[in-house]
Amino acid sequence: MKIVCFGDSLTSCGGEGGRYSDMLQKSLPDYEIINSGKGGDTIGGGLARLEPAVLAHRAQYLVVGLGANDYWRRKRSLDDLKKDYDLLLSHCAAAGMKIVIISCFGNEKVPEGVVLDWKKPGLPLEHYAAGIALIERELVKKYHAGYVPDMQCGITPKGRKDLWSDSNHPNAAGNKIVADTILPELRKILK
Repeated sequence: MKIVCFGDSLTSCGGEGGRYSDMLQKSLPDYEIINSGKGGDTIGGGLARLEPAVLAHRAQYLVVGLGANDYWRRKRSLDDLKKDYDLLLSHCAAAGMKIVIISCFGNEKVPEGVVLDWKKPGLPLEHYAAGIALIERELVKKYHAGYVPDMQCGITPKGRKDLWSDSNHPNAAGNKIVADTILPELRKILK
């Protein structure tokens, strides 16, 4: 049985043996865990490389974490992000994969009194983060997916510098905590 960990640099960071997927492999020795992380990837980029990075592995399970680079860039509308993420997950579900969505934004809320413009790129960061969280929660329901709303479980670079290789990427010690945060939700879909 195979599990693909698919995402951006938060999936690929930590160095060989220090990625969160490597830590999951230690906890789940009966599964083959494949890391398909790519630094700088976006939701649209993930959709574009879905066949070779995910579907070609013929895995039964998917852990997907995308959206952080979309957040930093804010070049696309939330509406466009939602369409691409939905299409990406629909291909995986059609291939029979059970899915866990991992996020950095799941605890973000739309500020009181703000109405998000879903068609406009370049929203303020806090609005964009809240929009990504809304997209994820909707897709979790649609695909009966597992959900880890805060994959970094509060280990911010400002709080625990010893867990970070730079201001955006956990090191191996940080990724151990990330893996431990993902594992309970992943185990639910493995049953």
